[in-house]
This record gives sequence, structure tokens and C-alpha cells, in this order.
Amino acid sequence: MQKKQRKITHFFRGIGVALGQLTPVACRRGAFGRIAIFRHPELGKVFVLNDEIQHVEAWATLYHEPLVHLPASFVDEVKDVLILGGGTLYAASEALKYRSVRRVVVFDHDRQVPRLAAEHYSHARACFNDSRFTLVHEDAYSSVARFHGKFDLIINDGTDLISTNSSGHGFHSNLFLTMTKALKPGGVCADVIYRHLFERQRTLHTVKRLQKNNRFALSLVYLPEYHGILHVLSIWGRKSSSVAQTSTRPRNKEQLRWIKKPSTSPCAYYDPRFLDYYLYLPPYLKTALAAKKRAF
Repeated sequence: MQKKQRKITHFFRGIGVALGQLTPVACRRGAFGRIAIFRHPELGKVFVLNDEIQHVEAWATLYHEPLVHLPASFVDEVKDVLILGGGTLYAASEALKYRSVRRVVVFDHDRQVPRLAAEHYSHARACFNDSRFTLVHEDAYSSVARFHGKFDLIINDGTDLISTNSSGHGFHSNLFLTMTKALKPGGVCADVIYRHLFERQRTLHTVKRLQKNNRFALSLVYLPEYHGILHVLSIWGRKSSSVAQTSTRPRNKEQLRWIKKPSTSPCAYYDPRFLDYYLYLPPYLKTALAAKKRAF
């Protein structure tokens, strides 16, 4: 690969981010197209799939820490974790920060993504060196159906749950239910709603799915790489779970220890002392949720 600067652009319907001054680091052909890693002089490594930015190293904590630790805050002890997608292993790395965790299972269909990540990212290498970590090369959304009551925490870090079915095509209404069935009684699921905060219908469809059989909460998360930057994280569990939009203090025992002694926290961005900050909903979203019955 020639050591020349590149410009990578990530656009969708006129919304996107572009990075210049990129130096190629590695390139490989994966199951779903070209995988590449570049280096930015200020932002570190940039992971690219099919010429679309997936992760920027300097921004990774803004997304992956809330993605894992906010839903974990509703679980007393996180022992068994399932991650659907997430082949760059950022989410797995966050889950492995819990001393209580005994296994983290990642389902990712593309063998080359985690391999390339492990070659160039220390967090990914640490996952492979951790005996609690298991990587399974199968389609996540068909495989999850075989689990029942096995996991404390399930993270969807791969695809749009609204418009993708278990075989990867068309519309399927049961992925939310399928994930929920794989939870232990006090377990929690999490998923970032596809696209961005101001795609109102997508958020309302997700809420409609969740409100029938689950307790759920929503949070804003920052994904500078993705279309619109601000996204909605949905968190849900069974009716018996402790998930609540009004929570101000985590139930998770380790996060409670982080509160007592902040220097012990392994996080760079997420702070359980400010749970109400992460669960804050802006007026736009509150108004949309209040009007959801008229929207359908």
C-alpha cells in the first residue's frame, strides 16, 4: 500500500463527516467488502469499511462507554454478556472491565474485522488474551434465537433492528422480542436506534415495539462518525427489570464502588455519579414521545 494521504468521506442523504490528512496503515478484503485502517495526525486510527468511517479512535469512548455501561447500570451484577456485531471489539473491551463478568460472547460474521482490529488496536488484542472472551463467526441475528435466559446484558452493535430480519433481509418484528428472551430475569438489552436523533419515525417505531412488553429508557449518545452525530440509545428489560428513565443512581455494584472512589473507575467518559445526565431527554424527544399515539 502506498504511504500517501487519503480523504475518507462518510455521507448519507447530505449528512456526514469527512476526514483528511489520513495515512494508510492496513487494508484487507472482508466478507462484506474492503476493510482499511488509516491514521489521522490528531484523532489516531480510523477504521473504515467499504470507504465509510466506522470508528475514530479518539472518539470511541463517546459511544462505546455509554453503550455498555449505561445499560449495565441497571443490572446488579453483570456476569454473562452477549454482543451482536461489534467486530472491532470496542464494546467487548468495555464489558470486560467488570470484575463480575465471567464471559463475553461476540457474534460477528466477518472474520477479518476482529483479526485486523487485533493487529492494530491494543484493546482488541486484550480481548483475545482474556479467557472470558469468546468470538463466534456466525450471523448474530439468527444465532441469538437459540438462547433463552442466558445473559445479563445484550448489546446490539451491528444492524438496524427495525428493518433487518434474522436472515438480513426485509422487515422482521421479532428481533426485539428475540433479544429479550435471551435475557435472564433481571437482564438488560441495549441498541442505538438507526441513523440520528431527528429521524423521528424510527425512534417512535422503536418505542412502539418496546412499550408493549418491556420497561425501557432512552439516552442520547454521541457518534461523531455517523450521520447526524446525536443518536438515541434504547435500553430495555422485562417488566420485572429495574430499567427506568427517572433513575439517578446505578444498581450495579461495581459502578457504586466507582462512585465511592472515582479513581477506581476504568472509564474515560462515562461517570455513574451523573446517571440523570445520561438519561436526560431534550424537549424535542419528549414532545415526539408524547405525540407517539397520533403518529401511527
